[in-house]
Amino acid sequence: MIVLTTGKSYIDIDGYASCLAYRELLKLQGIESKFVSDATLNYSVTNSLLELPFHIDDYEIKSDDEFIVLDLSNEKFFPDFVKEEYIIELVDHHLGFEDYWKAKLDSNAIIEQIGSVATIIVEKYEKCVLLQKMDEGIAKLLMAAILDNTLNFTAKITTKRDKDAYLKLQEITKELNFSDIYFNECQNVIEGNLEYSIVNDLKIEKASSILPNIFGQLTIWDIDKILKRVDKIEQIISSYGDEWMINIISLKENASYIICSDNMVRHNIEKLFDCIVIKDLLIIKPAKLRKEIMGEAMLKK
Repeated sequence: MIVLTTGKSYIDIDGYASCLAYRELLKLQGIESKFVSDATLNYSVTNSLLELPFHIDDYEIKSDDEFIVLDLSNEKFFPDFVKEEYIIELVDHHLGFEDYWKAKLDSNAIIEQIGSVATIIVEKYEKCVLLQKMDEGIAKLLMAAILDNTLNFTAKITTKRDKDAYLKLQEITKELNFSDIYFNECQNVIEGNLEYSIVNDLKIEKASSILPNIFGQLTIWDIDKILKRVDKIEQIISSYGDEWMINIISLKENASYIICSDNMVRHNIEKLFDCIVIKDLLIIKPAKLRKEIMGEAMLKK
């Protein structure tokens, strides 16, 4: 059996949508596969998307299963059931492990600097001449993934490929205001359960000597209500360690609001970016994704 999977700590909409869409593409080609994960879905996988008739499979891993890993290339975050020697394909947009996987998988290692893995999946449908057979629900999932991972096409990592893929998906769904619906639903999830939203998008990783190991991120439409709950945010994230930061992206303003644990972390962020400082908040315009902040920090090693 071919098993599709993604990160073991939590799954965001890019990993979730890409695994489901790739499973359906393989099915259209007469190839059986399963999407397997026991990770928690984060707030970017909204209720309306969960109501679609596409879900993670209830499947027990077998000793001879082969794996396709999506939206991930750092082995540290692979699910425990993945056996490296049985990986047949890997698709990611996080740079850093390209050479390793190219040496192992050759052309089946697709690691590209692009906004969303979902874009690559759309392109796979096109190459197979199966885009017109894509289910409308799958198209919505992929649209949400592209929107989330490009910050509504405002992030620096956004490419023309992401925009083109989105337009092709929009032709399938006929959803002209999908971004408003999706991001407002994300905000409602966050406001309704702030702790769940923070914890299930919390990256605990030593990526740079100048950033804390604990790095949270929330993507919302409007910052105003969230700023009234800064004390609660600090309480939640500080329970995981003394040094931390969280990047709250406000799409309405196209700005990142950074909350840090201490002056040293704040100082390091100010060295990386031009920041507006308001009390204990650092504001970066235009907004930066966590992966962009981590990338800048790694260059300063």
